[in-house]
Amino acid sequence: MEKKRLPIVLQLTCMFILVIFLLVSVLGFTVYKLKSSGQTTEELVKHNVTSANLVKAGHLEFTGALLDMRGFLFYPDGAVYEQGYREKIKKSSELAKEFSDTSKVADTREDGILLAKLVNDYVVLGDKVIAAKKANAPNLTQLTTQGRNLVKDIDDQFRKLDTQQQKYISERANAVLQDATATGANALIYSIVIACIVVCMAIWYSRNLARRLKNINNELAEVGNLNLTGKDVYPTRNDEIGDMGYIVIEMKKSLKGFVSQVTNSSQILSSTSIELSDSVSEQLKAVETVAESVTNIAAGSSQNADNISNISATMEEISASSEEINASTAEANNNAQNAVVEAARAMELLSQTVTQNESITASMDQITTVTTNLDQGSIKIKGIVDLINSIAAQTNLLALNAAIEAARAGEAGRGFAVVAEEVRKLAEQSAGATDEIAKIIDNMGNDIIFAVSTVKKANQEVDKGKSSAIATQKGFDVIIEKMDMVKNEIEHVAASMHETSLGIQTVVASVENITTVAHATSASSEVVAASAEEQTAGMHEIDTNAAKLAQLATEMMEIVKKFKV
Repeated sequence: MEKKRLPIVLQLTCMFILVIFLLVSVLGFTVYKLKSSGQTTEELVKHNVTSANLVKAGHLEFTGALLDMRGFLFYPDGAVYEQGYREKIKKSSELAKEFSDTSKVADTREDGILLAKLVNDYVVLGDKVIAAKKANAPNLTQLTTQGRNLVKDIDDQFRKLDTQQQKYISERANAVLQDATATGANALIYSIVIACIVVCMAIWYSRNLARRLKNINNELAEVGNLNLTGKDVYPTRNDEIGDMGYIVIEMKKSLKGFVSQVTNSSQILSSTSIELSDSVSEQLKAVETVAESVTNIAAGSSQNADNISNISATMEEISASSEEINASTAEANNNAQNAVVEAARAMELLSQTVTQNESITASMDQITTVTTNLDQGSIKIKGIVDLINSIAAQTNLLALNAAIEAARAGEAGRGFAVVAEEVRKLAEQSAGATDEIAKIIDNMGNDIIFAVSTVKKANQEVDKGKSSAIATQKGFDVIIEKMDMVKNEIEHVAASMHETSLGIQTVVASVENITTVAHATSASSEVVAASAEEQTAGMHEIDTNAAKLAQLATEMMEIVKKFKV
């Protein structure tokens, strides 16, 4: 089953998206936690400090009302004190009721309701005391005693509420502080883990890419050195580098077939050249015999019949040898043409290899572009880190505002001032954590630069493979040139053999004329002698061409031996 294709650009894009997703997740988690802590702090300032201030203000108003009540009881003209008492006790009652209505904690709400009831009871008792004082009633002492007891209960209730509020504020502040501290630590840990994952992925991918390109370069180098004995290494991934690996394997197979075909053709050509040379030698001897016979015919007509018979038999042998030579020459020409075709196919495969090298170079340029985009993505992440720094600064400002509110609250806001200070420290810690994240991103940028360097090295390896393929292509250009020379020489031999065949036919015709026209022996002998001379010259030319053909076959065998199959 064919593996799903994953181009190199798609692989790098998926890695980049994964890294961005992880970083954005960590940053989103950190921002969420910081905003949650800010909201909790704001709620703490808005509700709990306000409630504490209500308790303090109500207690102060109640204490002022008690002082006015004492002034009313001890001074004869107590109208002013009576008015002050009524205003302050009313204010204290309203503050107690507001506290019980706005409290969000069940315990403090119940205690606030009890406080409001006690204050209302004191208002009723205070009206009775004022009326008894104005009327000089005998139960005034009894009423004041009841008032002192009720005042003690009210003071205890105010102190209890104040203690509860301080305890609640302290607990909430500690919870906010612990949550913020844990958030900062988690963000730092997650950032370090993600940075380690990104670095490991970048190193693993760059090394894997360089290893695959090195394997292909080694195979191309072996082909460039004419070594075809290496084991085929099939690609493990369906991408551009895998395509190049398959093309290299197919090229090696075609080259092996081509070298085998050229070797066989060279052997056949060599043996054919030897046979041709031997046949030419025999024909040359036969032609010399014909020439000698013609001379004898011219010298003595008494031996014409015998010599003509010998000439006829010899010419028949020459004709048969000529046909064999023509057949051998045709076979050699056919083999040479097949070798040229195979060489052309090998050249086409080499051209495909060079084209694939150019495609790989383009893909490596795309990889460099994606890596540059990854570097730009890290710059954008730095912008997000700056946003976190801004949020931390806002949190610090919020803590400062909380400290101001706590200072306004006086003693009641002292505990919250401590909390505000801790929140401010937490904001500074968050800013420090973001600085650490920025450093980690800088390290990631260095790793990205390392990946770019690795890609450049891979490009160099591809260029080496391309040079090896070009060198191999030049070697095959030489082989094709030699094959063309062999083909041309074979064609020359075929043409010479054709001329020789025509000459033989002429000699045969002349011999027939000699047998039929005995009286024209002298003239026919001259014609035969001339034809024999032409035949001799043609046979010498054939012998020379056969020697050249044998030399070319030897040179081609030496070239083929350079290949290791």
